[in-house]
Amino acid sequence: MQRTTTVRSRNWGAVSVMACSGLMFEAVPVFAEERKRGMLAPINVEETVPTDITETPGAAATLYDDELEEKQPYTLMDGLDYAAGVRTVYDDVLGRRSGIAVRGAPTRRSRKTLLLEDGVPINGSTYIDPSAHYTPPVERLERVDVLKGAGHVLHGPLNNHGIVNFRNKQPTETPETTIKLGAGGQGTFKRHIMHTRTDGPVGTVFAYTGMNADGSFDVEDFQYDDFFASADWAINDRHDLGFSFVYFRERSHYDESNLLPAEYDRSPRSKRGRFAQRYNNISVNYFKYDLTHDWRPTDRLSISTRLFHTDLERPRFTVEPDEVDVVDGSPDFSRDGYEDPAFFFERGASGVMIGRDRTYKTHGAESRFQLADLEALGAEHTLQWGVRYEWHEFSDREPVGGTGELLDESNRGRAGIGVFEPTTGEGSSLTEYDADAISGFVQNAIRIGDVTLTPGVRVERYTQEREVIFEDSEPGSPREKDDNTLVLPSISLLYEGFEETQLFANVGRGYTPAFARTAEDFPLEPETGVNSQFGFRTTAIRGTRLEGAVFYNRIQDTVVQEPITIDGDNLVVNAADSYSYGLDLSARIDSRAFHLDSDYNVFGELAYNYTRAEFTSGDLDGNDVPQVPNHVGTFTLGLEHRAGWRVSASLHYLDSFFAGSGNALTLTVADEDGNPIDPDNLARPTGSVEIREPAVLGEIPDHTLLSARASYDLPDTGFADTTVWIQGRNLTDKQFITDYVNGIRPGPERTVVVGFTSRF
Repeated sequence: MQRTTTVRSRNWGAVSVMACSGLMFEAVPVFAEERKRGMLAPINVEETVPTDITETPGAAATLYDDELEEKQPYTLMDGLDYAAGVRTVYDDVLGRRSGIAVRGAPTRRSRKTLLLEDGVPINGSTYIDPSAHYTPPVERLERVDVLKGAGHVLHGPLNNHGIVNFRNKQPTETPETTIKLGAGGQGTFKRHIMHTRTDGPVGTVFAYTGMNADGSFDVEDFQYDDFFASADWAINDRHDLGFSFVYFRERSHYDESNLLPAEYDRSPRSKRGRFAQRYNNISVNYFKYDLTHDWRPTDRLSISTRLFHTDLERPRFTVEPDEVDVVDGSPDFSRDGYEDPAFFFERGASGVMIGRDRTYKTHGAESRFQLADLEALGAEHTLQWGVRYEWHEFSDREPVGGTGELLDESNRGRAGIGVFEPTTGEGSSLTEYDADAISGFVQNAIRIGDVTLTPGVRVERYTQEREVIFEDSEPGSPREKDDNTLVLPSISLLYEGFEETQLFANVGRGYTPAFARTAEDFPLEPETGVNSQFGFRTTAIRGTRLEGAVFYNRIQDTVVQEPITIDGDNLVVNAADSYSYGLDLSARIDSRAFHLDSDYNVFGELAYNYTRAEFTSGDLDGNDVPQVPNHVGTFTLGLEHRAGWRVSASLHYLDSFFAGSGNALTLTVADEDGNPIDPDNLARPTGSVEIREPAVLGEIPDHTLLSARASYDLPDTGFADTTVWIQGRNLTDKQFITDYVNGIRPGPERTVVVGFTSRF
């Protein structure tokens, strides 16, 4: 399939060059005759990986829109499985509770992976609570860029392990409308419509994407609707202005109370009748605004300035069962099974619902400068520097409903009133967090012949503040404050002296800000690391594309989330120092390169990662870092024909990993302190259990999943280009476990979807 490249109007006629810890950014030159000879293009703050990936002095992966369309991933999370070094773990069937990790990072809520959309951070709050509850739908993406162990100078925070940037579709030179519809098993209904065009100097994109699906449990269902618009105005040869807007809306029946081992053994997908969990729900309202201005005062100097704002509301409501009796691992959800029968929920009659109603707001401004074509000391220099300021607000509300009151996004309970049923023993709370962060960077890409050496440094200073406004109807605690300053040097090397082959190496310091929202004492220490790697990429062998890299990271004050919840808050700790080392390997081979006249092309792809992550100090010395499997890989084999049909199948392997830093070898149900409920009967405990968010410790088993897809391009009608397709994941309907956080959660069932994509 040929890739169709579209370009944002702000970069028409431009070749944009930009270093990112040595990364050279090069946009596709279009309409070159319309620009003045020798004029430098603006810095493109929306990019992280160059269009020509051979300019990247570090391990990187790019998934283009045509590759994603060829593979027809059920969700964006499935699509990321084709990038070596990236792994995803499903918390829900659509991946809306994002679980994306690079190399030695844990997957839970993508908390240690910097997620960007057109260069704008989309983690909830990178400096307070980086939980991700939003990622753009795959249908409106032009490409996904992944930096692994690189980019420490230009991008931060959360830059210890990797950076993922989602690039939205660009305006097309001529008007184009895309319609995609799909439906199938597990209640799946996909819909997408997009229009792109260019009118004079203005390019625009409008898109709507939605999806419905049933969940992994019988009481779950998911729905989201996503709206996107962008406009790019090439004002003149020196100025470009761009604006984009996102509104994402989710309304789903979902909760984080999963199963005890005995429940999973008996009925792994059933929650019906389990303390009225059918009423539990989660909603997301997400807004993103992004305004950019690119200015070229001279032919050598370019300046890019951005203002951005994100607003994420994530109210989640669940029935509060408090403690229930457990006999031989089976909880008693009858009224008699509750420690206090008043917790037995009957709508309008008894029991209560509680909430975790969280709002994240980020306001940011940044400017980046580039001075190119400098000659000094026998070398060519490209100097870059920049500054960014961010202000974060985070409100963590824990409301409680009245007796038998149903809570949801439209009725969020009484947070702050402090009037509750005396039998519940549960009150609401409100905690406010703020963060200010200012960062600056400078780097110089020094080119001497085939060698590019890029030294640079990033400096970050951030302040976290926390104030408990009230808790359990009582006044809260005084405001607490913590300041941190980090210096993050980096140096990278790129050698291009071999034909169609590049060698790269880099070493840099990265960090993860301490999570402010935790059951552990505030503040935690930021996690810092020294990341190093050496690798190669080549297309020198006919019909073959290869990239490999070895890496070694040293981490201090490793931030770990344990699979335990204390009074509704995650237990996040500075566990110990750690290291991780390993290998990324990606490869593709196409038979058509050897038989140019053949109508057929047989192709194979491999995306593989080996990571060994281990604690190196304290009581945890020698234990595995949780949520980091040793082996992750996807192998794809396919066949395509010039007539327009293609078929392929993929095997995806995820190795076993530990849920907690203690590396419990036996499946164990624990209390809030991590102690076994019944030491004599770990798998089937007897006693009272806080069942709403049970703690299950142990090793999550490995699994291998089969997916496949087929498509056919219908004959040209002169009106529309239409492709019909069928796609399936977990085709063997394998029963597998995704995680033990808050109990055992099964992975998605077999799902087959058929549909069409039409462009006109």
